[in-house]
Amino acid sequence: MWDLETNKVLNAITSKNATKVLFQAPEGLKRAVEKEIEYLKTKTSVELMIWGETCFGACDLCDEEVKILGIDLIIHYGHEELAYVHSEIPVLFIHAYFMENEYFLQDVKNILEDMENTTVTTTIQFKKALKMFNPVVILGCRAPVENAEKVLFVGTGRFHPLMMAYKLKKTVKIYNPITREISEINDQEIKKLIKLRVGRVSKLLLNPPKKIGVVLSTKKGQCRLKSFEKVIELLRKNNIEYIPIVLNNISQSYLIYNVDAYIICACPRIVMDDYTNYESTLITPEELKMYISKDFEYKFDEILENNFY
Repeated sequence: MWDLETNKVLNAITSKNATKVLFQAPEGLKRAVEKEIEYLKTKTSVELMIWGETCFGACDLCDEEVKILGIDLIIHYGHEELAYVHSEIPVLFIHAYFMENEYFLQDVKNILEDMENTTVTTTIQFKKALKMFNPVVILGCRAPVENAEKVLFVGTGRFHPLMMAYKLKKTVKIYNPITREISEINDQEIKKLIKLRVGRVSKLLLNPPKKIGVVLSTKKGQCRLKSFEKVIELLRKNNIEYIPIVLNNISQSYLIYNVDAYIICACPRIVMDDYTNYESTLITPEELKMYISKDFEYKFDEILENNFY
């Protein structure tokens, strides 16, 4: 199903004179990469390891964690390199392109027959298979579509189409090439979600926070230091007490502080998609601005290059 570009990996191992190689992949590719490692062991004598912890994307390189092991090369599957993420160990990005089957293109054509003037969006794995539709490829936690009349997202999961729905405030149709399921995030759901987010901010107006936790992730592509500093500056100007909290993986079990809310200066997915996993009130930097300005025109929080130094 996925092109793991075995020869490209072997050539990189040889050209880098690597003796220890680490393989990093998201959950959906880990078993396929496990099989790939078993095959590669028959072609090379170098030491091959797999990163067993989470891999949320190209934002989540594990180079710092594995420096102590003397790793010469990281093979990272399923994502595109991000311009604002720099590794201390050489990284080879393998996009793991989807190997299209007999029904894939026809399914997409059938969907688009009823959707004139549609912008096709996708993640890197499906870029090649969709080349005839000139897709917009989503890199990182951002929604790179502006003023699209209609949007079709081809891929797995709901976070990426959810980002676009929040940003554009319009229906996004979804086609999952693995299950062939067609679904959508419609106007009613978008309004409900935005109402929920505005409700979180409104609660702060009704009960002004005495103290706020400002959370920064040390993951390279989520360490939005400039956003973090701007949030702290805004809190200081408005005489709101705060505690800066630095984490790698952000979870409810770590957010144990005596605060009224947490501002997440990391991946917006934590607030927008995973909020049900948290008892605490979570808001984004953009939602803090809404609270301070009392402007309730909702703005989606995207990870942008200018969030970093």
